[in-house]
Amino acid sequence: MAHLTGRTGYKSLIDRYNKFPQGAPESETLYEILKVFFTEEEAQLVSMLPIKPFDVKMASTIWNKSQDETLLILENLASKALLLDMNDNKKQMYVMPPPMIGFFEFALMRTGGHFNQKLLSELFYQYIETEEEFMRKLLSLKTPIGRILINEEAINKTDEVYVLDYEKATSLLNNATSIGVSRCYCRHKAEHLNQHCNAPQEVCLSLNNLSVSLAKHGYARLIDHDEALSILKTAYNNNLIQFAENVKDDVGFICNCCACCCVALKSVKKMGIPQTISSSNFIANQLDNCISCKKCVSVCPVGCFEIKVFNDKDKVVLNSELCLGCGVCQRVCSINAIEMSKRDVKIFTPVNTVHKLVLEAIETNTLHNLIFDNQAMLSHKFMAAFTGAFLKLPLVNQLLVSETFQSKYLARLIEKLG
Repeated sequence: MAHLTGRTGYKSLIDRYNKFPQGAPESETLYEILKVFFTEEEAQLVSMLPIKPFDVKMASTIWNKSQDETLLILENLASKALLLDMNDNKKQMYVMPPPMIGFFEFALMRTGGHFNQKLLSELFYQYIETEEEFMRKLLSLKTPIGRILINEEAINKTDEVYVLDYEKATSLLNNATSIGVSRCYCRHKAEHLNQHCNAPQEVCLSLNNLSVSLAKHGYARLIDHDEALSILKTAYNNNLIQFAENVKDDVGFICNCCACCCVALKSVKKMGIPQTISSSNFIANQLDNCISCKKCVSVCPVGCFEIKVFNDKDKVVLNSELCLGCGVCQRVCSINAIEMSKRDVKIFTPVNTVHKLVLEAIETNTLHNLIFDNQAMLSHKFMAAFTGAFLKLPLVNQLLVSETFQSKYLARLIEKLG
């Protein structure tokens, strides 16, 4: 590929990101995005870093640089949110975020900052929403990156006892050790493209370690629980949908999304594959007293409600197979013609981020990259290649996706990778 001449660092970085289960399909637009974020030297250095968290000493060894020089580079990258820095048992650690949910969003979660945000908005729109391959790959994961939280005001009193803490935004906020608020990536991007709506923008919530890391470099503002709950109330009043990290423990974020700007919701509706965002454990039911006022049609994020003509009159009809269980339709229905009911089968949610990542790695045949993730070591490169070929064997692949393997052995693998 002659057009890649002089792009060695960026090509290496793209290859590195494609060792994540999510991946980042190579394209000319992606090269332009990475040029905004990284110098070619930075791209080459980051391409050598492990997927799992690492410290200065490990990065220094990988890069063959002094620890002082390595620290300066890491801190510079962290200041641009291209790496996340965090304290783990009082030890400074760093981790590579994926493109989404990751450094793509972080770049637009503050006003100003290190980058040309209008240019990035245009490039993101081209890469994510026009070329589509990136979102199709992201939304093809059987273990979604995010899940919908039920609008708690839409839950029947009799059902409240069945809703677990990890399913409620209020509980996630009340139990968080730290909370940050940032500007909404999607609506900020849409503003630069003159496509934004009037929904509030400072409603993107980061939780626990992620909030601390983002706040350290100005990508979030730390807030208390009362302000966080007030932001959630504002989101409810604007009919925004709560979209959280698809894990039970140590949830990293709660986005408050609108159907017109949210990249994930727009892609789901456009591609017709709502199951790629994990639903809440509730589903909408249309009752007989519906008068087809069409309020639900205007707020549903994925087009569950259709208008059909019966006897020359418009009739609103619910397609429950598309329902994500957000409950916004119930909230706007003034005559209580919509009821949120518990789903017959409970939606599966990974225990934590490592559990989710391992499941996604199994699904995308990238598990070997997680096990042997230090590509700067020849032994890891060899073992990753060898193990990757082994894991792709039909019988082995069948074993990996079997319930027996995942229930019996996955916990040990997660413990090792964590």
